[in-house]
Amino acid sequence: MAQVLFGIDFGACNLKCVRLGDKKVFGVRLHTKDDGSFHTPNAICYSKTKDGTVQKVIGQAALNKGAIEPENLIVNLKRKLEQWDWRQFIPALNREVTAPEVVEDIFSKIHEMAIRNLSKDDTPRAMVTVPIIFTKSQRQMIAKAATKAGFKVAGVINEAFASIFSAKSLDDSFNVVFDFGGSTLDVSIVKVTGKEVHELAAAGIHLGGLDIDRDILDKLLKPKHKTILDAAWEIGNRDDWQMSFAQSLKEAVYADDYSDEICAEEVIAKKDFDKIILSRAEVDELLEREGYAEKINALLDELFDALAEHDDCFDKSDVTKVWALGGSLRIPYFRTLLEDYFGAELFEADAYDFEDVEDFLNGLENKYLAVAGGAANFLKQREQVTTINAIPYRVCFALGKKIYPGLSKNSPAGFETMYKPLNVSELAAADWKIELYQAFDDAASFEESAYLARVQLDSTLYHEEETPLLKLKMMRDGRLRLRVGVQRTIDGEPDLILLEQHFLRLED
Repeated sequence: MAQVLFGIDFGACNLKCVRLGDKKVFGVRLHTKDDGSFHTPNAICYSKTKDGTVQKVIGQAALNKGAIEPENLIVNLKRKLEQWDWRQFIPALNREVTAPEVVEDIFSKIHEMAIRNLSKDDTPRAMVTVPIIFTKSQRQMIAKAATKAGFKVAGVINEAFASIFSAKSLDDSFNVVFDFGGSTLDVSIVKVTGKEVHELAAAGIHLGGLDIDRDILDKLLKPKHKTILDAAWEIGNRDDWQMSFAQSLKEAVYADDYSDEICAEEVIAKKDFDKIILSRAEVDELLEREGYAEKINALLDELFDALAEHDDCFDKSDVTKVWALGGSLRIPYFRTLLEDYFGAELFEADAYDFEDVEDFLNGLENKYLAVAGGAANFLKQREQVTTINAIPYRVCFALGKKIYPGLSKNSPAGFETMYKPLNVSELAAADWKIELYQAFDDAASFEESAYLARVQLDSTLYHEEETPLLKLKMMRDGRLRLRVGVQRTIDGEPDLILLEQHFLRLED
C-alpha cells in the first residue's frame, strides 16, 4: 500500500490541491472538465436533478448553476466559518446547512477529484492549510471534514508558513512571507538555519480581496448605480451576486497593464450595465482613502517591533527574501507598498511577475499553487527538518453584544490577568454563557474576531446582589484557565470565594 501526499489550500476565493510525486508537484484539477486551469472558486451548489436527487457541484460549475438557482448556492464560506452559528436554508435539500456540513461536502468533491488516478490500495495523506487567525475549533472542523471525505489528515498548518516549503531549497535565510489572499492578510517572518525552520513572528488580519470587493461595491458602485444593480439581481442572496460582480470588475480592470478602466457590460452583458465604468484610478483612490496602506504597514511594523525584543534583535534590514503571494497582489498599489517598505533591492514592484516561479519547487505551475505545494512538501520533509511556530493572538471574552480584552495566547506560562468584574444581569441575559474569541489586539470587535469556545456557567452559584470576578490564566500545560469568584464576608472578614473554574486547551 503506497501513501500519496497531497497539499490542500482551502482558500477564501479559490480551492487548490496538489499531489506530490517523486520529483514534481502535480496540480489537481478540481473541475469536471479539463480547461487547463487550477483555479477553482470556493463555491458549492446543491442542485436538484430531474429524478429528484441532489447533485453537489463545486467551483465554476457551482457558480454557473447558481446563476440559474442562486438560492442553492453558497460562496465566501471561509468567512462563514468564523461565525459561531452560521446556517443557510437550501431549497434543494429542504433544510438548513451548517458551515461544517458544507465544508465536508466540498472536501468530498476535492477527494473525488484527487484520487481519480490512484490505485484502490493507495492512501491519500494530506496537509491542509488555513489562515493564521483560524482558531483551534475551526482547524479541527477543517481536519474533521477532510478526514470524513477520505483523506488521512497529517495536520493543519498556516498558509504563509506552508509556502516557505515550496522553495527549491531551504538555504540559510531570513524570510518575510506576505500572503495577501481573498479573505486574510497573513505575514510570517521565518528564519532558516540548517535543518531548522523557525517562525520568529506571525500575524494575520481580516483584510483581503473580499474586503476590496465590498468597498468597491458599497463605496464606488452602489452610490452611483444602486437602482441598476438591484434590478439586475432580484433574488434572496442578491448581496453575494453583487459582490461577485464587483470582484469580476476588479479582476478585469487589473487583468493586464493596459486596461485603465473597464465597462461592466464587457464583463457581464446586462441591461444598463454600459453605464457602469470602473477605473484603476478610482480603486487606487478608494484603497488610499480606506486606509489599506496604514493597516498593512501597521501589521508589518508590529511584527518587526516584536522582533526587536528577540535575543538576536532582528529588524527589516536583515531580511534576505520577501515571498509575496496571493491574488490581491495583482493590484499594483500593494506591490508598490511592499517596495516602499522593504526597498526595490528586495521587492521591485514593476519587475514583479505573478507567474514567475523560478524560486519555487520544480514542477509547480504558478504561485497560486505555492501554498498547497508547500503543504505537500512540508508533509514530505517534516521528519528531516525541525519546525518552530509562532501563532500570536489574544483570547478575548464576550457577554452578549460586548467583547472584553483578555490575554495573549503566547503569554508566558503562569501569566494571569487581573480580575474583571462581571454583571449578573448581563450573565443572565447571555444565558450564563461566556464566549471566547480570538483577536489580535485588545480593541477587538466581533467583526475582527473569530469564535474560539463557549463556557457554560452554573447559574445556581450566583446572587443578583454580588459582583462576580473573572480571571484568565495561561497554564504551563498550554491550557487556558477561566476562574470566577466573588467577594464575600466570612466570620466578619472579607474573602474571595472561588465559585467555579474551567479549563480549555487552545493549542493545535
